[in-house]
Formats: sequence, structure tokens, C-alpha cells
Amino acid sequence: MRRILAYAVAAIVHVLSIGCLALGAWLCTRDFPAVWLLPGVVLLALGGLTMPRPPAMPKHAVRLSRVEAPELYAVVERVCAGLGVRRPRVVAADDRFDAASGVAGLLRRRYLVVGAPLWASLDARGRVALLALELGRFAPGDPSRSPVTGWVDHSLAELESLLEPQRDKSLRALQDPAVLAAMSTRVGGPVGGDQSLVWIVELLLFPVTWVLRGALALLRRAYLALLRPDAIRAVHAADATAARVAGSAAVAEVLLTRWLTPSIVTVLRRDARAGDHAGAAAWAQRRAPVLPLVAAWPALAAEIRAAHPVAPAGGDGGAGEYPPSLGQRVAALPPEEPGELDLDSSGTDAELEPVYRRMVGDLRAG
Repeated sequence: MRRILAYAVAAIVHVLSIGCLALGAWLCTRDFPAVWLLPGVVLLALGGLTMPRPPAMPKHAVRLSRVEAPELYAVVERVCAGLGVRRPRVVAADDRFDAASGVAGLLRRRYLVVGAPLWASLDARGRVALLALELGRFAPGDPSRSPVTGWVDHSLAELESLLEPQRDKSLRALQDPAVLAAMSTRVGGPVGGDQSLVWIVELLLFPVTWVLRGALALLRRAYLALLRPDAIRAVHAADATAARVAGSAAVAEVLLTRWLTPSIVTVLRRDARAGDHAGAAAWAQRRAPVLPLVAAWPALAAEIRAAHPVAPAGGDGGAGEYPPSLGQRVAALPPEEPGELDLDSSGTDAELEPVYRRMVGDLRAG
């Protein structure tokens, strides 16, 4: 019944968006130009905003070809073979202390994005565990990867963000006496009628947008509540498969490392800035190879994990807005899984050196 309700909500969103587009197009072309043009445009905009669309790849990700990163592609293919899933079509890297996988575009192309800081902070077993955690999500049963339920959730999230009031466009800021005085001084006179009309319209639209945003938020939360059991089951299944391939201890270390992101990034930034002085020494340091620098990062991350050996009871599990907590994921891991794969990924560091250099530069710049 729960899955039927989830698919029913998704079908309603699909039908309503297509209906708004069709009705809006009909109103815009009826006795053109006529009074029906304005509601037709509004319906077209609403249909376009609510139309379920596939998510895109993460921004600022640098795609890596097989020629540029043969070692990384080889490791990814070995992990995919161990998991029993198809390999991703796109392998990319970015500067985030994270990793991501999913399907993008209408063609549902599978992608894998490896964060250079996180990759550099893990040893060989941890890298295999990271890939297994992300690639294991391609197994069937995850509602966030479904073209029906996943696309609807993405569209509802986009629409909810559009209705969120912006700080720089807030009505309270525009009504601030200091703002009014500055505007009056700049234009050389009192506030005009056009600005007053804008404020009146905002006053009238504010309760409408507030109600719409609240209703949309409730709808999305209820929809995610319907998907939550299947999402939790899919995450636990992916974790168990990753533990079989990479080992339970390595998977637990990766989960803990991702939860400790703020602390580890602070240490890595301090390590990247060590000895950074002005003048010729700074220029020489920026031109120096970064591989010897990042080679010490797995030990730094291990020290931070040793200071936090117990997984927290809460925290985002790194799988969207409705995953199990980190503590639940670590507790559900098989306790005695040694891992089937022990791959050497040291060759990937040389392939990712351009990304490492940009990452180190960003860390030094703050």
C-alpha cells in the first residue's frame, strides 16, 4: 500500500504538470490576444516548474576520460565486477570532500564523481570501500534512483527552493527606514509610486507564497516518508554489499571519515598552508609537486578517526534527505567481513595530480 501511494503521488504530479502545460498552451492560443493570455502563461510556468525532470551531474566536476585516468577506470571496473553492477558511463573528479553517484539526463547516464580531498585522505582499502559504497547504490530498489519517484522528488525540491524568500529581496529589508532614506537621497526625492506599488504587490503575494511553500513542503515531506523505508533498505543493502567487497572495517572508516568532514578539512587546510610565506618561497611552494604533500593525508585522517572511534547516533548518512543515520549504518554492517578485493590504487594519484593541485590551491586560499 505504501508503494502504491508513492507511485500514485508521482503519477498525480506527472499528470498535473502535463495538464497545466496543455491547458496553458490552449488558453494562450484561444482568441489570441485575449484576456486568457495571462492565466495561460501562469499555467505554462507552473507546468514547466513542476514537470518532473532528471537531475543533472554535480557542478564543477571535471570529467576524466579513459586515456587520462586508465588506472582509476580499471579500479572502478574491478569494483563494479565485484558488486555485480554495470560500470558508470562518466567518471569525474571535483574539489569536494565527498563522493557522489547517480543517473543524469534523459538518457539516464550513470556517473561517478570522486572528491579529490576525500580520495587523497583514504588508503587503498578505504578507496575501494568508498567506490563500493557509491557504486553499490546502482543496485535496483533505491527509490531515489528511480525515474518515476526520484524525478518527482527532485522537481518538488526545485519548486520548494523557488518559493523560498531571498534575503536580498525581503520585504522587511525594503521597508527599512534606512533603506528608504538612502533610496530617497539617491533619486533626489521621495519614494515613487512604482516602488510603492511593488511593495503593495509583495504584501499581497507574501501570504499566498507562504501558504504555497508550506503546502509544498508538507507534500514533499509526506512523499519522502512514503519512500523512506525503501530508501533505508536500499542504503543498508548497498552497505552490506560494500562490506562484502571491501570489508566491514574499511566501510565503517569511510562512513566515519565522511561524518568528520569539517574536522578533517580543517586539518588538511592547515597542512596545505604549512610553510606558506610571502615572496619567492611562496612561489616555489605553489610550483612544487603536490603528490608528496597529499601522501601524508591518510595518516592525518586516521589520527582524527582515532580521536572519534565511536560512530554518532545521528548525522546524515550521505544518501539524500531520508537515509538512515551514520550510527545505524555502522551498526547494521556485517561484523566479520574481511573483504574480497584488495586493489592497488596508488597509480590514480598521478592521474589526479591536476585536480590535486587545484584542490591544494583552494585550501591555501581558504
